[in-house]
Amino acid sequence: MNLKKMALIAVLLLIAIISITKISPWAANPLNHTHSIEQTDDKITTVMTLSGGAAGTSATLSLLPGDMCTPIAEQLAELSKYFLVILSALYLEKFLISMSGIIAFGVLIPIACLICCVALIFDKQSWYSIAGKIALIGLVLFIIVPASVKLSDMVYETQAERVNSAVEEYNDLEIEGDSEGGFFNEFTTITTDTVDKVTAFLSSLLESLAVMIVTSCIIPILVFVFFVWLVKTFFSGNVLTLDSNSLKALSDKIKKQ
Repeated sequence: MNLKKMALIAVLLLIAIISITKISPWAANPLNHTHSIEQTDDKITTVMTLSGGAAGTSATLSLLPGDMCTPIAEQLAELSKYFLVILSALYLEKFLISMSGIIAFGVLIPIACLICCVALIFDKQSWYSIAGKIALIGLVLFIIVPASVKLSDMVYETQAERVNSAVEEYNDLEIEGDSEGGFFNEFTTITTDTVDKVTAFLSSLLESLAVMIVTSCIIPILVFVFFVWLVKTFFSGNVLTLDSNSLKALSDKIKKQ
């Protein structure tokens, strides 16, 4: 093995060590993702409020005698399940904000560097393409999460007023009934004003649910699909694959030096 190869191997190993010890901790540090984490936490708080509001209102309406409010109570209970799905997606997004940096710079980039080292030692020209693809996947993984969070925030900001309105309606919602004892009993009848408030709250919940599904589920999926398509385009176009004659010429040049 000549000095040129040894120098290249030393540089690649140094890059791998720096990626693991310096870049990976920096990329995984929550302090470097403060804005994204804060935005996600705000959405989590909003979703928990709306989910609890839907479940609590449903439970209260179910205590009323008769079947007049049963359809509304059932609809609210069903909506709380969808909010749980959105909440899970937001927690996954928050988890990936930090973990994507560890996976990219703590695992994939070092592996790509090691593959290049092995390719230099054993003259495996085709392995350079594999190493390049692994490194590109790592970089895409690191970019995709903040990109989806940023795009989701931009869309969410345009519809945030609808979601905030639903939260305000829940905070102001008081289910009142007409009864002599002041408590819900078999003679209680719900007032028309309360029915209107609950119906308005249900409508706002549906709008908020649609906004949350788009911003927390659909947009991240679309961003992921876009980056997957982009990577496939690079790979199918042989962007990261050198011609075999070029690789042989490069190898012969390194040997001569």
